[in-house]
Amino acid sequence: MKIGTKERFVTGTGLAIIALIAAMIWWTYSEVEDANRQRRVTTEIGHELTELRLLTFEYNLHHNERARVQWTAVSDHVDQLIADARFRRPAQSKILADLRGKRAIGLRLFTEITAAELAGRGDVPLDEAGRRHEAQLLSQLMVYQQENFADAQRLTDLATQRIMDAEWQVMIAILAGLALIASIIVATSWFLRRGVLMPIAQLQQATRHVAAGNWNFVLDIRAKDEIGELSKNFGTMTQSLQASFAQVERSNQDLAALNRELEAFSYSVSHDLRGPLRSMDGFSLVLIEDYGDKLDEEGKDALQRIRAASQRMGNLIDDLLRLSQVTRAELNVTRVDLSAIAQDIADTLDREQPDRSTKWEIQPGLSLHADLALTRIAMQNLLQNAWKFTGRSGQPVIRVGALERDSKTIFFVADNGVGFDMAHAANLFGAFQRLHHVEDFPGTGIGLAIVQRIIRRHDGKLWAEAKEGEGATFFFTLKESKNGSNEQDHPAG
Repeated sequence: MKIGTKERFVTGTGLAIIALIAAMIWWTYSEVEDANRQRRVTTEIGHELTELRLLTFEYNLHHNERARVQWTAVSDHVDQLIADARFRRPAQSKILADLRGKRAIGLRLFTEITAAELAGRGDVPLDEAGRRHEAQLLSQLMVYQQENFADAQRLTDLATQRIMDAEWQVMIAILAGLALIASIIVATSWFLRRGVLMPIAQLQQATRHVAAGNWNFVLDIRAKDEIGELSKNFGTMTQSLQASFAQVERSNQDLAALNRELEAFSYSVSHDLRGPLRSMDGFSLVLIEDYGDKLDEEGKDALQRIRAASQRMGNLIDDLLRLSQVTRAELNVTRVDLSAIAQDIADTLDREQPDRSTKWEIQPGLSLHADLALTRIAMQNLLQNAWKFTGRSGQPVIRVGALERDSKTIFFVADNGVGFDMAHAANLFGAFQRLHHVEDFPGTGIGLAIVQRIIRRHDGKLWAEAKEGEGATFFFTLKESKNGSNEQDHPAG
């Protein structure tokens, strides 16, 4: 049974029980109201019967017309109350029937008494026998009135007992309702624990095993509901993941073997290529030095071009090897003093070309968590790039610093060199991609690709902003970049 079906069944059962409890309480409440009504009626009948007895005594003492008229009115009221009374229980109905019969006898007796009294007021007064007959009738009337009063009291007692029974039924209905509600709560709790919480706990345990790498863990939930389907799907997912990870592991092994082969091939190719390149460069130099006087200017230029091409090819091979080494190098993350690295590279560049007057603005105190060797390679390429493209500036300025954006520290290397068109920025970090002609700015087009891979190895981001003729700024962030200062948005400005 589906969980939704179980939930609807439990909800429907609960609502039905609540409706039953409400009906029981309403019925018992109706019983109490009806019993109270009966007691009010019987109490009023008893009160009127008492009034009737008092009028009977008064008429017996004074034999006046007022007492007779009041007696008749009260008697009619009592008869009307008895006629309107409605009792459902057999004992009450029997007492009410006896009360009606005795009331009829009492009315007849009082009629005979008043008739004899009216006759005695004529020309012939009542004799002794008449007075004795009147006293006998009055005695019988009093007896019937006493019995009527006793019957009314019995009806009141029965009505009171019915009220007590009805109140007890109300209490029983409430207790039964509470017991049913408690049963529903217990049953629902048991259902939730057995049908929902325990399977969820098993699922949680299964996820822990799978997260720990136990792909052979079997989740045994055989329920025919949504959790059972989830368990089945979980098992299928685990098997699929196991197969996928096995495939990934095989792919990783194949990739590792391919990388090893590629590394061996790279070294082999580099060594095999270096020999012919050195020969080309060396023999070209020999021709220039030993047979230069026998060559015209065009021949010498051709040999110089051969030498330059072989040297450029050697540099390209070296850069390709460095690019592959950056990709394979294992990270050793430590706290790196970025300001010190930048200053050391700047001093080296100044010593290599002392005739240049470049202004260096390196922000002190820059540091980050990164691999020291790779960070130095990245900064070396960025600063050499800035050094190269500020070579034609009248007052070259290269800046290294950091700024805060969106609660992140962003490091930058900025220059006021030739810059580039941002329309070509997407091709900036690809291997062999160049935005300037090699005769204007020499290079292999690998440096920024190396920087890009180093930043990616640190889960960081690298991008550039520039304007043609106004310089360029290279920004980068790492996974953890702390320390920095608030700088303008365009540090190259």
